[in-house]
Amino acid sequence: RVSSGDNRAPGETVGVGGSKKMPPPAACVAVSPSSIPCLIAVPLALVLLLVARSISSPSDVSRVMPALPGFQAAPFRGDAQRGFRGDAQAGLQAAPSARAAQLAAGPTGVDDDFRPSDNGAVAAADFAPVVAALAVPTAVARAGSQRPLFGPDARGSNCQGPLCSVGKVAPHRAGDLELPGELEKAVRARSYGGELIITYANEAGSAWVGNLALSLRDVGIEHFFLIMMTQRGCDGLYDSPSKLSCGWSSWDLDGCKSEKDKTGATERMWFIRHYYLARIIELGSVNVMALDGDMTINAMPYAALHDPSTLGSSNFILSLDNGASALMINNGFMYLRGCRNGGQTWRILHEILQREKDVCKHSEVYAKGGAYWRDTDAQGITSGSHAYVFVTAKDQKIYQDVLMSAFCGRHVILRNEPTQVVIERARWKDYVLHFTGGLTNNEMEACARFDEHFNAPGIDKKAGWSHWTHALRLPPRPVGGGIVGADLRGLPEGGPMVDEPEAETAAAPNASFISSWHGTMEGEVAGWDGHWAHNPPTISHFVGGLDKVDAMQSLGWWRYETEVTVASLPRAADGSAVAVGAVSPAQHRHFQIGLPRVLALAGPGATQPWASFRVSVRAQAARRVWLSVLASALGRVAVEPVTDCTSAWIPRLNNTGFGRARRRSRYPREGIYAQYDERTGIGAFVGDCKPGFSPAPPHPQGVCCFPFFCKTIRARHGVDSLPGTHHRLVDAKLAEPGSVRRDVEWSNLGLPSSGTLSAEEIVAKLGSAAAAAADVLVLLVPADFGWPQVSGLRAEARASLCADFGKSCRKMVKDDDLLLPAWPAAWLEALRVQAPGSLEPDSAVAIFAKSNETDMFAWRRRHWRELPPGEVI
Repeated sequence: RVSSGDNRAPGETVGVGGSKKMPPPAACVAVSPSSIPCLIAVPLALVLLLVARSISSPSDVSRVMPALPGFQAAPFRGDAQRGFRGDAQAGLQAAPSARAAQLAAGPTGVDDDFRPSDNGAVAAADFAPVVAALAVPTAVARAGSQRPLFGPDARGSNCQGPLCSVGKVAPHRAGDLELPGELEKAVRARSYGGELIITYANEAGSAWVGNLALSLRDVGIEHFFLIMMTQRGCDGLYDSPSKLSCGWSSWDLDGCKSEKDKTGATERMWFIRHYYLARIIELGSVNVMALDGDMTINAMPYAALHDPSTLGSSNFILSLDNGASALMINNGFMYLRGCRNGGQTWRILHEILQREKDVCKHSEVYAKGGAYWRDTDAQGITSGSHAYVFVTAKDQKIYQDVLMSAFCGRHVILRNEPTQVVIERARWKDYVLHFTGGLTNNEMEACARFDEHFNAPGIDKKAGWSHWTHALRLPPRPVGGGIVGADLRGLPEGGPMVDEPEAETAAAPNASFISSWHGTMEGEVAGWDGHWAHNPPTISHFVGGLDKVDAMQSLGWWRYETEVTVASLPRAADGSAVAVGAVSPAQHRHFQIGLPRVLALAGPGATQPWASFRVSVRAQAARRVWLSVLASALGRVAVEPVTDCTSAWIPRLNNTGFGRARRRSRYPREGIYAQYDERTGIGAFVGDCKPGFSPAPPHPQGVCCFPFFCKTIRARHGVDSLPGTHHRLVDAKLAEPGSVRRDVEWSNLGLPSSGTLSAEEIVAKLGSAAAAAADVLVLLVPADFGWPQVSGLRAEARASLCADFGKSCRKMVKDDDLLLPAWPAAWLEALRVQAPGSLEPDSAVAIFAKSNETDMFAWRRRHWRELPPGEVI
């Protein structure tokens, strides 16, 4: 199953979720004797917040993570451009220590009743023992807990402006959009201020479009509409706690894309956006934006789109991949404004569909010996079986060809190869000449290029690009049709196309408005070096490579309300989940009524700056499993510990010789938002984090790294299918109204720090009424912590732990194991390795260190303390 915006091959599963709407949190609503404490607490909290902000200065973080030096800075960057996260530095303020962060945290950190004593710990006596052990099969919310509202009115309350539509647009569930009047009713119901946003997905992509919709709500946009491939897909999202407005469609490109066929179903989902964009133009009532599901919206986009000095006069706003050319367009983002029915934009959309329909309806033209390849095969330019094959992102390649035709005013087909073909060595120029109708390679590239516009007056490339534009002149097909590439090549009858009356133009914004996983030229550097963590573009597109969900989570851009939605979706006939988001299907039950209570690790023992990624990946898994055992006893969900960003195994963009490059030798091949070693498939995403979780100085406070290990590495070391979730669940849980965090020093609990301890002791100390009240419970473990195994885990807790492991339960939670977790020997050895250890000789870091005679671990620790001006982490 292939999700929206995902370039997976057919058959790869993506994901699904939902739950019941919860009541609003209680509040002080009247002045009465019982409300006096609340009236006192609110101003006190404000005072504490001001104190907290004054303790930390952003100067350290500005030094560690400076703004990029002028890479495509847009003229419209301002308060709105910083997004719903507020001040770009607010989430990254450095604290002198975890102790200071705790003291400064106020109501969102350690409660007054649990403030650390002078030695910075919580006394064991503060926890009253309980009579019976707490053992539950799922980490559900405690009785009477306050939950945020889900649904259309739960987000976006801070939005200001004429297009803030949260709370102003009613939910709408449409039927089959192919029925008469259904699309018109949906557009009328869901548009606002003459604007509408659409996205699309199959059931497997429900989590993706759900997260996108929640990101739209976060910035104040409710005027969106989801187009699902089946009625069940729409019903599940609309009936979920998030109540996502949607419709479904039976459109199949005139029988060419059947939902019953795996490949056809995937391609139907790709092409459906072009079809409905054209139909919405025909309605003539709204401007429409189309977004891939693997995007997030970080700020209200309309200020830039309507800016009269840049994009405001263009009709077809596009996004770029690797360069300012029609051949480098990405169709994940499209914004259509004032487009005429029958105009250039409308014709471009129809031409995309017609070219794919030609292949379907005239397969003999594209087969071996057919008219399409006959001449080039005869001339030795091409060869091959010319059999139909599934092509990744085929709709985008056709889209690029059609855009190039519109830019050049002639019939062109280059990017899409409709059937299998081999272009013979050294014959590319001849291939271009044939399929452009006589253009040389240089002429082809010249006519496909956008016109450049710069931030500064005149042509000053140092100031960066503000946007690009180009007139649209798509030649019409002659009466009676004809097939582009077979019958139609080059200039149309009558000579070159000229601008039509009421001509329409295309434009592309710069990377400060939209950046993608790969491409976007210099704009992507902000992703590779971690700057997206505090200076995101308005729209982020996670196009391909690495792990999209982990990247979104690490940046704080995955909304865990999505998991509540996914958990509520109907299951497949065999009981399996039809959609998966950030949480494995084995753990969906924890999210069925809201976000679960969390158990987290912090302190010196929670992170170690190992030089070896093999040690790191095993030790990381061992700690996560250990915490999951405790979480199962306490009715919580464990979150993965953060990683020390100074660990020598983590590659860096600068000063590490990153390895091979895809397009430019000075850039890494796939290091987005992360520093990533393509030789070994390992890296770390950079992001901000809550006080108390950053490793000790010289590591900067408020900054954390979240480990990334590719599927091959995880399988090789046996660390896939682990219980627990990403660390970002901590942030989501603490964002709930009335949530409480409690930090507890392990050394003050009176529990053993090595050997064994009983589950009954754990519950007595950490399951007491006081500790159980915490939504987020953080265990602070020392550097020499021995990770004691747990005995006596009750049957219900053992069953819950086993369910969280899923298929790997038999390896980790054996029936005859009295002590848990049952770590593999390699994991246990990794826990006992003394940091930092040594580098793997085959890693990019080790190769760089050897060639430069550098002690990478010592260099890294010094690098964080004495970062030269202008460098990035």
